[in-house]
Amino acid sequence: MSKLYIYGIGGTGARVLRSLTMLLASGVHLGNDIDTVVPVIIDPDTSNGDLTRTIGLMQLYQRIRRQLHFTPRPEKKGYFRVKMEDLDTQFRLHLNNVANMRFGDYIAYRRFGSEAGVDANQALLSLLFSESNLQCPLDVGFKGNPNMGAVVLNDPVNTQSLVQLLNNFQTGDRIFIISSIFGGTGAAGFPLLQKTFREAESLDIPSAAAIASAPIGAVTVLPYFGLKDDRESVIKMETFMSKTKAALKYYIGNLDVDALYYACDDIKNRYNNVEGATEQRNLAHFVELAAALGIVDFARSEITHDRHHHRTSFREFGVKTDLNPLTLADLGTSTFSVMGREMISFYVFSSFMLEHFHATQDYPWAKTAQMKGSSFTDAFYSDIMQMAEAYRTEWLKELSDNQRSFQPFALYSNENDVFDTINQFTPRKTSRLEKILGKNLQGYPAIDTEVQNVSMKKIRGLDAYNFFMTIHEAAIDHVIKNKFNI
Repeated sequence: MSKLYIYGIGGTGARVLRSLTMLLASGVHLGNDIDTVVPVIIDPDTSNGDLTRTIGLMQLYQRIRRQLHFTPRPEKKGYFRVKMEDLDTQFRLHLNNVANMRFGDYIAYRRFGSEAGVDANQALLSLLFSESNLQCPLDVGFKGNPNMGAVVLNDPVNTQSLVQLLNNFQTGDRIFIISSIFGGTGAAGFPLLQKTFREAESLDIPSAAAIASAPIGAVTVLPYFGLKDDRESVIKMETFMSKTKAALKYYIGNLDVDALYYACDDIKNRYNNVEGATEQRNLAHFVELAAALGIVDFARSEITHDRHHHRTSFREFGVKTDLNPLTLADLGTSTFSVMGREMISFYVFSSFMLEHFHATQDYPWAKTAQMKGSSFTDAFYSDIMQMAEAYRTEWLKELSDNQRSFQPFALYSNENDVFDTINQFTPRKTSRLEKILGKNLQGYPAIDTEVQNVSMKKIRGLDAYNFFMTIHEAAIDHVIKNKFNI
């Protein structure tokens, strides 16, 4: 089995990783024998709200995944099936010499001066970097300045730290890079990262040859949101397109990746103009979900790297119906086949956990031998509840509230039947005879009945947590198939 190393650069990188984590939690698989992802976020703004939220979510995923195993399970799928590894860095690359330092100090701008005045080197630096650049604190990021990001990220010390994260890289593993193209950190970091990986053999690490010849994919996110006017901020929305054009022009002839994905949208919500730190906490956006699907597509593809005949596959994301809001039914058939059923299943499971789970503690399946020694108050179930909250109440709600809006589920509905809240999908209703026979029930009773049926089958070799997940995943799978024929 192989690993996919994913480098998320800047705030956009963190937010795309958040969407990817939700997809993996719902059971989306990566194919191609890739059973493990190794996410790393690169952002000098260590207190960035998007970064800390995503790291917390990935740590929660990791805690849940550690309690699960899939080898003895009868099904070949499942929530949280893909492993998520942390390289003892809390899912981030720690940049050197940026804490409590301004950019001018980082490049030793003052050292080039003299009593006689500005020397030629300092004059050159003054042409390349404005006074605002020189005074910029690095621990809040590059504030939309890729010229600053290119210097810091290209520091040999940081380059060495980056490559050391790949010490255990093996032939068959892959690399994927997430970046935006209209800011500072992502626009600068993407070309530098791929260059470092392709030139890995110049560095003294055991896996250098495998890294240099590995398939590399990347998604570069074009402008998909705007900023409210703020005269005090150095980040200006008006510069987004000019930065995008400049970066695209540079990318021509300067990239050596095997697959390059583009994602953007022309419907743009305007966020508050926050330059970084804890207040930068954007709503989840459909474009970030589309970018995460690019990662899944790359992992499933048969793309290889040919060092002698370089060729890049360029890919874009599109929807079947250009609407606002979008639903699952508005996505293309191939997109729905990747994540549609999984999103529905995990939404139903999350709703079940948040609204019905504690009412089932005296049901027969909860008293079986497999559940012996387990309590509904165990930390595992608390983590599952927390993930359900993060998925349904936070992530899905943010996708719905943002522009462009993505509304796969009627989250604000007061309907008692969870299956009536899946937008554009009408569940098969229960006939009078089925009601008499207790078949095809509505809502959570339909799941309860199926859980009991599944739990009575010979499911051996599973502890309480894996037994719980197996019977509930299988039950929801059966009910969804019966109600929606998908």
